[in-house]
Parts: sequence; C-alpha cells; structure tokens
Amino acid sequence: MTMNAIMKSTLYEFLRLAGIYSFARQKRKHEALILTYHGVLSNGQDTYVNRNCVSARMFENQLRWLKQNYQILPLSDIVESLEKKRKLPPFTAAITFDDGFRNNYTIAFPILVRYNVTATVFLTTDFIGKKNARLWTEHVDALIFSATVRRIQVQMNGSYMEFDISTPEGKIRASDRIRGFLKALNPAERQRRILALERQIDRKIEYMDDDEERERYEFLTWDDIRTMAQYGIEFGSHTRTHQIVAHLSPAELEDELINSRQKIETELGRPCTLFSYPNGTQKDFTKRDQNFLKESGYRAAFSQIYGFNAPGVVDLFALRRINIVRSEHFSFFLAKISGIWGEMRKKIKMD
Repeated sequence: MTMNAIMKSTLYEFLRLAGIYSFARQKRKHEALILTYHGVLSNGQDTYVNRNCVSARMFENQLRWLKQNYQILPLSDIVESLEKKRKLPPFTAAITFDDGFRNNYTIAFPILVRYNVTATVFLTTDFIGKKNARLWTEHVDALIFSATVRRIQVQMNGSYMEFDISTPEGKIRASDRIRGFLKALNPAERQRRILALERQIDRKIEYMDDDEERERYEFLTWDDIRTMAQYGIEFGSHTRTHQIVAHLSPAELEDELINSRQKIETELGRPCTLFSYPNGTQKDFTKRDQNFLKESGYRAAFSQIYGFNAPGVVDLFALRRINIVRSEHFSFFLAKISGIWGEMRKKIKMD
C-alpha cells in the first residue's frame, strides 16, 4: 500500500469514528441510494484489472450493513416512487449490477438470497451465453496487461503517442489513456484501432486460460438469468454490445436499445423497462438518447454520475448511482454511500 493510500484509509476511518458518515446519511435519508456493482469474486488478486470487482467477503459485509441500515427495495419500486414524486421511505436503497458477468450468479446471487435482498442486473445481451466473450474495455485491458513488448505506439488525435508498458504502472497509465481515447470513437473506428493494437502487441486474447480468469470475465447464461428471475432479481438493458450511446448513429442507437430490450423480453417473458448507460458519465449520453429511451417505452435510465435521487428533483433518464469499487477498507465504502466521498472529491483529487 502506498503512503497516499494509507493516508486516505486513515482519514476515512477517522471520519467514521467521528460520526461524520452517520450525520451525512441522515441529511439524505429521503433520497434514494442506488449502488452499482460489476463483479463479485470469490477472492481474486487485488489488481488493476479487478478494480471494478469486490471480493465476496466484502460484498457480504456491505450487504449485511445495508440490510441493517437501509430498506433495500426493488429498483422498479424506487422508479415508481420517483415517477409519481412520492416521498421515499427513510433510508431507501437499491442494488444494481452492470454488464452481466456470471459471477453475479455464482457468487453474488447466493449471498443476496441468504440475506433476502433483491437486485437489478443490467445485461449486455450479445454477450450472454457466449464463451470467451469480453467487453471491448476488458479486452483492451487484457491486451495491454498480457503484452511482452516494452513499448507501444497509438495514433491519437492525428499524431502517435508512445507508451512505456515495461512496468505494471506503465501498463495502468497506458490502459487508462488508450481506453479513454477509444471511448470517444464510433464502434467501427474503435474496432479498427483495437485490431491495430492486437497486431502491435501480437496477441488476440481469444481464450480464458484458468478458473480465476473465467470467474472474472465469463458472462451469464439465459438459464442463469431465468433462475435468478424466479427469486425476484430484476433485469434491464445495458445495450447489445456495450457501446457508448452518445457516439452512435440513430440507426445504431435503435439497434442497441431496442434489440437488447426485445431479447430480454423474449427470454424472460416479461417487460424490460429499465436501462443502464454503458460507462455512464455525463458525456456518455445526450438528450437525444434520453428522449429515444423515453419514446421507445423505457421507464428510466441509470447513469454512473455520482449522487442520490430525490423525488421531484431527479431526471428519470439520468438517475444517479454510486459505483462500488474494490477496496478492503469498509470506511471507504461508508464514505462513498454517505456522500462524503463526493464532497471531498470536489475539493481534492481522490481515487
């Protein structure tokens, strides 16, 4: 652990002991807290590629604490209250998962059942049931972190940038910068650049080599999803292929949003009315996208914009969530869900 990380964890724990998180939560007790998870791993090394996955032990600790301190409701119930501008019960929360990784079923689902807690899983439908499939963001990560070459060159904004990937730190910097650049491209151009990266690194990442890798990257099957649905787990759309909707043409947007919803409805035999924006920052969706979702029959859409949701105040097609990332410090989780992390982040740069 770096000195910076030690200082932050010490600060988070001090704020917990001082009662700051409890005070902050009390101020927001009538605003809906919606959490985003991606993956839950049985253990998994605490590495950069696992940054969006929590350990099973930490997930259970978080769920137990939430169960004791919040009313965890189905996401559709919260949407209905927000639609009708009804006052929410105090300390209302919902659990969501983005992407549709199979560890949501094999690891997270048994914990949810044990605590009698529901959740909503947003599915990237083209990947469901597919062997050795990866989201393009995960694919770029895997390419760079498996590379044996020491340097790569990537064309960005009309010139070539060289990245030193001879160290883990260099690979992290390169992956962050390259994925950030690729997110702003349309799907065809992005795919062309990823193929060029494959040729340069001389690897394709076609197969998952071991159990840990499969646990991290494998996607749900439709049988998994039907089993979860029988226990009250809800499902929404996360597009067909995890494209950032702001960069899609009208035809591509219709394809990603309508066909993903129809696939879920066909497989489950029930309406799909909730949507989660891939990546989900403010620049990743536009008013055009929000209007299309509304006009095509979705009830609400969920961003990754940090924050809470108050009836009569929020935009139902830009609902806020709090992304829960890998950390073994419970005080960091409390800082995030209380709103303190967001307030601190406005003043100083936090991880």
